[in-house]
Amino acid sequence: MFIVLTSRPGQYRSEPTPGITALETHDYFYGKRHVAAFVVARLDTPTRVRIVDEAAGDANLVPTKFFEQFESVPDALASLQSLVGGDPAAARLTRRDDTVRVATTVQITFLTNGGKIVEAAPNSNLLRVSLREKGGIPFKCGGGLCGTCRCKVEAGIEHTDAVKAKERRHLTDEAIAEGYRMACQTFVNGDVSVSW
Repeated sequence: MFIVLTSRPGQYRSEPTPGITALETHDYFYGKRHVAAFVVARLDTPTRVRIVDEAAGDANLVPTKFFEQFESVPDALASLQSLVGGDPAAARLTRRDDTVRVATTVQITFLTNGGKIVEAAPNSNLLRVSLREKGGIPFKCGGGLCGTCRCKVEAGIEHTDAVKAKERRHLTDEAIAEGYRMACQTFVNGDVSVSW
């Protein structure tokens, strides 16, 4: 029998335990955003899957009897493919080349806070990481309304997601071109350095 282990970057990850053999990994993207990773795995014996809450660092063991089981790898893949639906331009599922290293963490340097360096999961929100790790980016609302969390991505701007409409209310085109972002609206997919 086969099961699918689901992980959502920055939220939780599912890890195989003895009795589960990972076979292949597929990444799910919606637009440019990496939404989830799916591992198709062979279930050698009934066991438990380790689910790790990445924000809290807690882990639980969930019995495999609660996972949908498939007769074959193609059956599992057909189930995953249904996620893409009728709009492959917006959503896509790609098999990961296991010879290519995929970053499991990104490094964020808070320059204004004495160059403090922290690690976070890819696709993490910059303000949430700053709050959790005491990075120091100022904020008031955290929802893109006040503009307080304006910061400058000094290095790694290419590792941030697209500028949102809420950011454009507080930032001019010139400021955006210089690397300014609203931390509450910015998701990080690679190493960055920020100041404010």
